[in-house]
Amino acid sequence: MVLTDAQGKTLYYYTLDSATQSTCSSSCAQLWHPLLFTGSGEPSSSTPLAGKLSVQMDANGTQIEYNGHPLYTFSGDTAPGQTNGEGLFGMWFVVTPNLAVQGGGSTSGGYGY
Repeated sequence: MVLTDAQGKTLYYYTLDSATQSTCSSSCAQLWHPLLFTGSGEPSSSTPLAGKLSVQMDANGTQIEYNGHPLYTFSGDTAPGQTNGEGLFGMWFVVTPNLAVQGGGSTSGGYGY
């Protein structure tokens, strides 16, 4: 099971990002689209998640994070359910519900490093 956006596109995280800053912006963000939050309050999911959704102000704007990992969709995924970005460059990976908390610690579901 992988996390998706509201349109069913697979969500990814970038291993070079930190819990406080996305390192994928400018030309990188043209291929890996940051998942930006345009609402108020906190982002939510239509299904229960083991981890925590939050937002972080960074170079891309108000980017949604899962367990401290900024989230992206991949321009190479042209239809819902595709995972063409999985493992690219050894740094991009699909987001699963049990993704470990960025920077250590644990989630309310007990998942962590």
